[in-house]
Amino acid sequence: MVSEAIATLPVLQLRSPLPSAGVASMRQFECFIGVSAGVTEMKEFVSAQAALSQPVLLAGERGLRQEQIARALHEASERREQPFFAVNARCLTGDALDHLLFGSRGVMEAIKSGTIYVNELIGLPALAQQRLAVYIEEQRSPRAIRREAGPRLVFATDDNNAERTAENRLAFGLAEQLRSSSIRLKPLRERSEDIPYLARHLAARIASRLGKGAHEITHEAMDMLMVYEWRQNIDELEATLESAIANTPPPSIDEALLPSHVRHAALLAIPPEGVDLPRIVADYERSIIETALRQTSGNQTKAARLLGLKLQTLNMKLKRIAELNKPVAATIELTMLPSRATC
Repeated sequence: MVSEAIATLPVLQLRSPLPSAGVASMRQFECFIGVSAGVTEMKEFVSAQAALSQPVLLAGERGLRQEQIARALHEASERREQPFFAVNARCLTGDALDHLLFGSRGVMEAIKSGTIYVNELIGLPALAQQRLAVYIEEQRSPRAIRREAGPRLVFATDDNNAERTAENRLAFGLAEQLRSSSIRLKPLRERSEDIPYLARHLAARIASRLGKGAHEITHEAMDMLMVYEWRQNIDELEATLESAIANTPPPSIDEALLPSHVRHAALLAIPPEGVDLPRIVADYERSIIETALRQTSGNQTKAARLLGLKLQTLNMKLKRIAELNKPVAATIELTMLPSRATC
């Protein structure tokens, strides 16, 4: 089965230094940010494969920035001065993909000494798989070694897609062909120790791109980011942080700015000692009120409308929060406003 071939892909344990160009390339890509064994394995893999020419398979879930790994591999190799071309196979029909790769002016012919990255191997149409398998086999022949080298191929595939097409024998054969130059990429949820480094890097980059000041992530918010499972990996983490930064001024990103499914991910299982449900409900209510007031620039009438509450009810809730010594951030001065506040 294809899934079995991918599940047993080896992890290279190498000591060879990464070319200086590859080190510089890695610093600009978030897929290499972190301190986990998974990040170290990726760096070692690129270090080893940069000196070689055989095709490479990156097996892992979507959202791990596989194209960045392919680009780093290209820039660390002797092909760095040659073109790098990324093919989004998921968006192309079988005929269009075949024409793009193998047509009279296709990239397989145009990029003779560069690198071609294809973002889905197992899901490729059968014809494309067959032609790629023939190309890979021809590149390994002694006659091919003596003539001018063709483009290097870097493929990505995700485990779930491999499982759906487990009976595809041609795909299984391709995975087997690439076994010796393959790596399984760990999802973000299996290396939560990388999240603080990655989240701070992404937050700084997003704030700069949006023209905002620096945003610090509070300890409470960071704890929530580390607990959440991130099924879309780095892509989902970046989207979450961008939403938080776009909707608030600096200096901080606190838990109230995170989506509810991220804030409450830790409650997917109840600990043996139990939980304080009234406190959890009260904290959740407070965070929703705070979000509504922030969204309406502190206007209670508009916030009440967003929350589906009467203005008097919102005022009562704000007073109760103040009495519990937990005033809503940046709105404590609003808690005593009269109920006739206008829009």
